[in-house]
Amino acid sequence: MNKYGFIFFIAILLLISGCQKNDSNDELVKAQNNVNVIASSFKIPTLDGYEVSSIRHIFPPKDKQGIFIGDKQDVIVTYTKNKGKMEKTSNEQNEQKVSPETEVLYGPYQGDTIIEITHSNLQNDLDNSGTIVVAEELVKRAKVGEHTFLVFNTAKGSITMNFNNLDDDNSLSIAQQVIKENK
Repeated sequence: MNKYGFIFFIAILLLISGCQKNDSNDELVKAQNNVNVIASSFKIPTLDGYEVSSIRHIFPPKDKQGIFIGDKQDVIVTYTKNKGKMEKTSNEQNEQKVSPETEVLYGPYQGDTIIEITHSNLQNDLDNSGTIVVAEELVKRAKVGEHTFLVFNTAKGSITMNFNNLDDDNSLSIAQQVIKENK
């Protein structure tokens, strides 16, 4: 391969990778628009050093007639350090969803979940938790193994944060950002 052929090849690779990143960003914007309809008070946080790997909408359960029981709705956003390729699901997996009450709004992309943020339209509590102040707000905190859970109740519901194997300084810094963006 000559010098110009190699440069052309590299340029095409960069163009393709840039387009894939833009497609992912476009999908993330679409997901935020869907979240705005579900939970207008919740903004998907942009966290430095982490990428959104999936966004799911959890509907209330249904009774035998297919009618929703209650009105609880959750939006679950997961973050990873290194987002991989979008996970492909087979037709069989699509037919056998984990729950018929779950809608995937973004992703899922490959990557270990480091942070999970759940917005609920109902307030939440944590068993065996203490109370701390984050961003001038009272927040429930519990630690279970390598997971740190924080719950911030708002007038329009709650935000539960699950930090997997993150130190307290990083967890609190991220929690402060999430709370400030969603007060």
